[in-house]
Parts: sequence; C-alpha cells; structure tokens
Amino acid sequence: MTALIREPAVSNLFYPGDPEELRYMVNYYIEKAPLYNLKPEAIVSPHAGYVYSGEVAGVSYKQLMNLDLDKHYDILLVGPSHYVPFNGISFGYYDYWETPLGEVKVNKKRIEELIKENQDIPFTLNTLPHSKEHSLEVQVPFLQAILKDFSIIPLVYGQTDFRYVEKIMDSFKNEETDLIVISTDLSHYYPYEVARQIDHYCNLAVERLDLSLLEKCEACGKIGLAAVIDLAKKRGWKGKVLDYKTSGDTAGGKDNVVGYGSYIFYR
Repeated sequence: MTALIREPAVSNLFYPGDPEELRYMVNYYIEKAPLYNLKPEAIVSPHAGYVYSGEVAGVSYKQLMNLDLDKHYDILLVGPSHYVPFNGISFGYYDYWETPLGEVKVNKKRIEELIKENQDIPFTLNTLPHSKEHSLEVQVPFLQAILKDFSIIPLVYGQTDFRYVEKIMDSFKNEETDLIVISTDLSHYYPYEVARQIDHYCNLAVERLDLSLLEKCEACGKIGLAAVIDLAKKRGWKGKVLDYKTSGDTAGGKDNVVGYGSYIFYR
C-alpha cells in the first residue's frame, strides 16, 4: 500500500520552502531563546508566519533541550481548525507529514488506542480539516530541529467541548517521553495596547491555572489552552509564561496586532 503523506500547505507562505533557509531560520530562533531549568510536560506555541511569531515559538521549543534527546518521543500536536468547520476532533489518516526538512511519522497505533479508550468522543479520521491547516504544520519544523527521534499524533479540533480534548491529553500522557504541544495565537487585530490588556488574561490563566480568566482571553486555540490548563491543575503541574509578544513587537505595525504567547507546563 502506498503511504498517505500530508504535504506542506503553507511552505513559502508561513515559512521558507528552501530547506537550508528554513533550518537556519528555526535554529536562529531556538539559539537566541533563553533556556529555563524546567522539564516540559506540555508547551504552548504560536502558529503565525515565522517572521511574526517564530521568535516566541523558539522560546517554547528551546525548553525541549531539557529532555533526554537520545530517546524517542511521541508528540500530541493540538490545534484549532481555521478553514474547515466541523464538530468534534480529527486525527486525519496520514502515515507521514512532510516539511522541507523531511518526513515525520504519524503514530497511528497511538491514534487507534486513543480512539478505543475514548469512545464517547466525536472523532473523525477525515483528512480534510488537516489538508490546508497551518496551526499544526508550523510546529513540525521546530520539532525536527531539536528532536532526533519522534513521531506525531496530530489532533485538529472544530466545535467541541474542551473537556473532550483534555480527556485525550489525559489518556495520551503516560510516559516521560509523551509530550503535548498546544498551538494557539492570542488576540487578533486590536491596537497594540488593547491587545496587551486582553492577552494579559490568557497569560494570567496559565500562571494561575485558572479557567475563569480565559473568559476574557481571545485565543483562537482557546479550547486547547483550556484543556491543558485544566489537565495541569488535575495533575499538579505548574504553568509559566516564558515569553509574550505581539506582531507589533516583531514584524508589523501597532495599529492591528496579533498576540503570541510561549507557555510551559511542568512538574
């Protein structure tokens, strides 16, 4: 049987399509980021074009250097659907995801186990929500830059209860080598100071593990963010804001900005 490969949808749009240029760019963002003495159970990273949010994403991914990089890791990638409206959760049915840096194996065995363990959750293996979606794709080159050996479990959600996403995260996270990556941007298209005020609630929600603060947070991936905050609270993890910027700080004007947060959850 021919392997089903998810080809890049936003190469040359959100990040360089040239492998050398992409590798240089990702490594640049990672190298300039600070390394904290925190071992991640989960990280949150933005998903805009790299010139806007790559610097913030680099801070999230830098913390993976606190892991034992000789081991194999399974990465649960969690992000919102921007283009295909649907109810529930889609894992797709790809065998590999491709980026200019090469192919990454999808751990279909783990997907089958997660579906079996969570039969109350509305799942689909439809690849349509994944085919054009950038929220997960832009995370993969950062993973490729740091991890030597890993596979992904790509989860895109549509209209769904955050508790369903949390339940999957909870079923998934059994080993030290299981890592959760949440993809979200924060507020969209407000003036700079207004955006910072709104995003402050997202940042506080992470630091305090307080879901009620998310009511004033306008993250596009708020479902994934709520899921990981609630899971962290139940598991006794702590949440920390590693970096926060807007597009007005990185590569754009300050009239209409998008917010980006780098967060870590750790024991």
